[in-house]
Amino acid sequence: MGTTPRVALLLAGSAVATVCYAVTIRAGLGLGPLYVLQDGLARRGGITIGTSVMITGFALVALAMCLRSWPGPGTLVLPVLGGLGLDALLPHVPALHGLWLRAGAVLAATWVMALGGAMMIRASIGVSAYDSVMLGLHRTLGRPLAPTRLAMEAVALAVGWVLGGAVGVGTVMTGLLIGPGITFWMRVTGTTAGTAERTASEPRVGAGPTGAG
Repeated sequence: MGTTPRVALLLAGSAVATVCYAVTIRAGLGLGPLYVLQDGLARRGGITIGTSVMITGFALVALAMCLRSWPGPGTLVLPVLGGLGLDALLPHVPALHGLWLRAGAVLAATWVMALGGAMMIRASIGVSAYDSVMLGLHRTLGRPLAPTRLAMEAVALAVGWVLGGAVGVGTVMTGLLIGPGITFWMRVTGTTAGTAERTASEPRVGAGPTGAG
């Protein structure tokens, strides 16, 4: 895959994930664990949710580097794209009403959000900071991706809850689905864990099997 298709895939994956994040916010059933953390930081710090996305994104980049998951260009750009995109998009996403509609929206948004994550990994320009941490832990601990992601969600949820982030049934739904969802979509898109790990662990920039990551 050439550079231009990879950039397009990365941007498309980021857009998909951002739209799905906005839908889960408007559903009002509680956010996914990482988003609980971002919401809690926004509430505690008096900042926008988009700004919180950028702050947590770069903090996760630092953590990923400690796990030898080196950031590619995409890893550094994604927090900015996601944060600015979310702040711009949220005012235009209507609130959802009715329990079944809201629950269905969370389920659908979480599953499609996992597709966005798989697309960004497949682009091989540097995965999202959160996925970079996931892949670093996967390599370091030797555990499968799904339980590794579930453990990360539990930690993010606990910290976010302490900070006052929005917790509810939607939090449980997202936390349980996102790991298996990413595993499923990586299989569908033909992305192996080994390819993803190389994308997140190679510090060089230039043409090659992992793209610019």
